[in-house]
Amino acid sequence: MLKICVIGCGNMARSGHGPAFQKYAAEYPDTLLAGCCDLKAEAAEAFAETFGFARAYTDYRVMLDEIKPDVVSLLSPVALTSELAVSILRLGYPLILEKPPGRNREEVAAIAAAAEEAGVSVRTAFNRRYTPLVEKLIELIGHERILNITYQMYRRGRRDPDFSTTSIHAIDAVRFIAGSPYRHIDLTFQELPEAGEEVANIYLNGTTESGTVVQLSLVPMGGTVSERISVNTDAATYFVELPFWKNYDSPGSLVRIVGAEATHRISGDSLVSGTEMFEESGFYEENRSFFEHLRAGGAVKNDTADGMQAVEIADCIRKRIRHYPER
Repeated sequence: MLKICVIGCGNMARSGHGPAFQKYAAEYPDTLLAGCCDLKAEAAEAFAETFGFARAYTDYRVMLDEIKPDVVSLLSPVALTSELAVSILRLGYPLILEKPPGRNREEVAAIAAAAEEAGVSVRTAFNRRYTPLVEKLIELIGHERILNITYQMYRRGRRDPDFSTTSIHAIDAVRFIAGSPYRHIDLTFQELPEAGEEVANIYLNGTTESGTVVQLSLVPMGGTVSERISVNTDAATYFVELPFWKNYDSPGSLVRIVGAEATHRISGDSLVSGTEMFEESGFYEENRSFFEHLRAGGAVKNDTADGMQAVEIADCIRKRIRHYPER
């Protein structure tokens, strides 16, 4: 029996992860959704009732002590993530945590060190890595040489003073698709004071260690919600439209083009068993694969450092640093 506990029952937990846990428990009967925790009792109780968790708590330490789960999912605001993650790992519990794993290098390093000291697995849930359309893109690219990647992340009316915690998805996804760390990035900020303090559209241009040229447009003040990826290789051009909560591009698509011919046309809903966003956007698979790794008794995995560079670049956005690495 795999016992799962969740800390944090807010919006992302309800929309992305809660349905994923519920489906996992239905497909793997030897699973117990043992407990969920939130500082707001009503939020924890509603989450438990909606997704089938056995008990609701307001103190995660009490929950972990009483249940002693096999795995913990941490879905907290980024300002609390590192401190909570270190505490959970030091108690010896495997952990999957929502991105970003911290606000800076120091916070991420603390998580990685705690996992290593405790000898338990930890995964940062960058769900774009597990989105079926992105997985299919990487499969089709195969051994082709990636020349350039363009990633457009658009949101509508997002007046967050810190858009870096959303931008990190695109930053990590580009590095993941390229299969190579960033060599350098130049950042341009289109400040929009009329929209609110610290609100800006952000543009990143750079290269990876493998020589891929990258361009990212991170636009909180756009006209719609969408994420689109273009990849040119030495053999083909790829266009990907990611699905987002029944918006214009849903259920998403992937097209591979050589010359004037589309060799592949793939709809996002053809790659999953259901039609829900938590499946099409990778939330289910990022959790399922981690749970199954633990259940199989696989070697300890600590992928926190793998997201370190994305955290560093996101921190440049937060601090309005114009070059990565700093010159």
